[in-house]
Amino acid sequence: MRLPFRATINVALGAGMVLIILSIAASYFTINSLISGTQSETEARETVLLLEQVVSEFQTAESSQRRYLLTNIAGDLAGYQRARSLSQQALQRVHAQAGTRQDWRALGEAMTRRFELMEMAIAARQQTGLDAAAAIVGNEPNRRLHDEIEALVARIKEAETQALEHSKEETRQTAQTVKQLILLGGLLCLSVFGWAIQMIVRAQAKRRRIEARLSDSEAMSRAVTESMAEGLVTATQEGIIVNANSAARHLFGYRLDDLVGREVTMLLPTRYRMGFQAFFASLGGRQRGFREWDVKVLGLRHDGTEFPVNASFGDVNVGGRRLFTAIIHDITESNRISDALRSSEAQLRELTDAVPALIAYVDREERFQFHNRAYEEAFGLPSEQIQNRTLFEVLGPQLYEQVKGHVQEALAGYSVRYECVQVTPGGERREYVMSHFPRYGEGDEQGTVIGFSSLGNDVTELKRIDRMKSEFVSTVSHELRTPLTSIRGSLGLVWGGVTGELPAQAKNLVGIAKSNCERLIRLINDILDSEKIESGKMSFELRPMELEPLLEQALAANEGFAEQHGVTLALGRMEAPVQVCVDSDRLIQVVTNLLSNAIKFSPPGGAVQVSLRTDAGRARVEITDSGPGIPDEFRQRIFQKFSQADSSDTRQKGGTGLGLSISKAIIERMDGSIGFTTENRVGTTFFFELPVWREAPPVTAPMGLDGVARPRVLVYEDDPDVAQLIGMMLDNGGYAADMAHTTEQARDYLKMESYAAMTVDVRQPYESGFSLIRELRANKRTARLPVLVLSVTAAEARQQAGSQTLGISGWLEKPLDEQRLLGSLDRAIQARRRAAS
Repeated sequence: MRLPFRATINVALGAGMVLIILSIAASYFTINSLISGTQSETEARETVLLLEQVVSEFQTAESSQRRYLLTNIAGDLAGYQRARSLSQQALQRVHAQAGTRQDWRALGEAMTRRFELMEMAIAARQQTGLDAAAAIVGNEPNRRLHDEIEALVARIKEAETQALEHSKEETRQTAQTVKQLILLGGLLCLSVFGWAIQMIVRAQAKRRRIEARLSDSEAMSRAVTESMAEGLVTATQEGIIVNANSAARHLFGYRLDDLVGREVTMLLPTRYRMGFQAFFASLGGRQRGFREWDVKVLGLRHDGTEFPVNASFGDVNVGGRRLFTAIIHDITESNRISDALRSSEAQLRELTDAVPALIAYVDREERFQFHNRAYEEAFGLPSEQIQNRTLFEVLGPQLYEQVKGHVQEALAGYSVRYECVQVTPGGERREYVMSHFPRYGEGDEQGTVIGFSSLGNDVTELKRIDRMKSEFVSTVSHELRTPLTSIRGSLGLVWGGVTGELPAQAKNLVGIAKSNCERLIRLINDILDSEKIESGKMSFELRPMELEPLLEQALAANEGFAEQHGVTLALGRMEAPVQVCVDSDRLIQVVTNLLSNAIKFSPPGGAVQVSLRTDAGRARVEITDSGPGIPDEFRQRIFQKFSQADSSDTRQKGGTGLGLSISKAIIERMDGSIGFTTENRVGTTFFFELPVWREAPPVTAPMGLDGVARPRVLVYEDDPDVAQLIGMMLDNGGYAADMAHTTEQARDYLKMESYAAMTVDVRQPYESGFSLIRELRANKRTARLPVLVLSVTAAEARQQAGSQTLGISGWLEKPLDEQRLLGSLDRAIQARRRAAS
């Protein structure tokens, strides 16, 4: 068991007293006094050593804290925390040895407050930045604490030195007494001498341990500096390099011995050294703890090559000496990437400037962030009057009002296509087809529209040519019909014998003329029909009617033509009548076209079979011939205008090549579809399908639910099941709902009731929902009625709406999301109320 220091002395004195026996009792007190003086002297030395250890550890903590504030590296923070812990442990040992001396208590409290300020500076560095931390380090309380600690350390050291001198004086006096008793207490002196040697060895061992800890701390700081990815060069105020870490040595290609002691300007090209010397000299006048960030300079390697660097400057205090640091980062690669991006941008701009279309990118604030030269030419504006300007500023109030709704749709996340008209500065009227494509953000803005790309094609010339073509076809066709009408009438009268019985040869010639006249009239009618379809001017009078009588009428009209070709016509009967909503004349035109083709391509003695059946709510009509089938190469373009199989066997059958194209357009306008199946040398079946007509429930006056006043919504939906589902969603959301399954029902409801809003499925069987919406906007009573479009293909519906000003409040895809439906409805109603107020 190891005895305490005082107990060891007592044991040694006791042994001396036994050895000396009573003869040296008189000298015991003298010797004990000598030992006590030696102990006091030793304690004073140890106290001084501990004080120096406390101060050293405290300074290490300060240095580590400032290094962390400079670098913001976790390793520096850990070094500071270790130094603080060692400093506090050393201070506790001093308190244990020095007792409750006032100066030591004051020193401990001052260091504790100083550590608190250090912690505040670290927190400020982590939360706010280096400037805030530097403000705390350089504030008045911090400086006062620093001065107070230095004063206390000096006072304690002076007190301990005085105590040591006093102890020495007492020791000298006691030594004189000991000399007189040396003969009597020799054995005791040897014991005390041995004890003193042991204490010295212990003190030396303690000092070596302290030095080892200091060496470890210095090695740790050096390791942290060496491990930095950026180059770190430290220099004196005179610009002499004192250290450079591994990254800096690798960056510049020097060994450490080649750098230390030389001027820092050796790392710069000669032409920049004078200017840098002036800059570096100015750093000495900066406040302590300053930082100079992102200084772009050229570095000079050992091999003479120059390279761009980004340098950040600061200062540190090491052993009371102010040193300057430079953190250096090689930016060669980042500059290369920046140059490549600029080159790529220049190439992109050259490419877009060469495109004869309006190309731009507009941000969420409706400002141009990119545009090509076509914009400048179209609006007669220089680039600086377009870049970063708003759409309103560039387009002007009139054109902006024309496109505002489409821009808002694009910023809401929808792709938009529409047509607009712009008048150039020279007064020329230009027509454009504009397309907007939303762009979504990344990271925190993922899923958020941050702008849209815009493409505008100038279709002015195409529109002009198209109008010229339409006018030419219409004019020529009408001009031809007038004389052809007279010719056909005259030939018919001559053929009928009005002028008397014709000779057989003459009658044959009149028949040929009459037949070709009829063929020419059909060609003109087909051309006119095709033109009406293209221009959207073909009118349809849709009415519910039985399909089978219409087929019988078409077959009867083509009986004579079939007899000419030796072909028989047959109609398969339905057990129950089938009703469809069609334009009877147009449907007969389609059936006539299909029958005419089937008859022409059926061999003499063949039969054309017409069948009718229903499936899944649709009526299907099939016309089957026994002809040669359709060639493989012709099948893909059979419904295109002027398409005919290019062979002598089919050319001799005649025809305009417009019949199938017109038939397809007519069937699709009646919400149907058309197609064919064919097999070579067996025959072909053409078919078309139409929705079966279902009688809608009668319209009744809308009633409130349970007498509670709830916002009432009109649901225009042809499918009863879907309409019922929408009604349930609205009921759950606190709305009353009326269901209209046809356009006529919707019109009747709107006449009887004022609605808060309306939902419309624009894809209706017999009339487009857009036509009803246009009626609403034309009526003063419903012009501001909020309308939500519900469609399986909302995106296509928006494109179909084009540039029409329909005032749609929202576009929702089916299947519907209840929350989105109710949210959109609520926003639309609130917007209407705000507009009204």
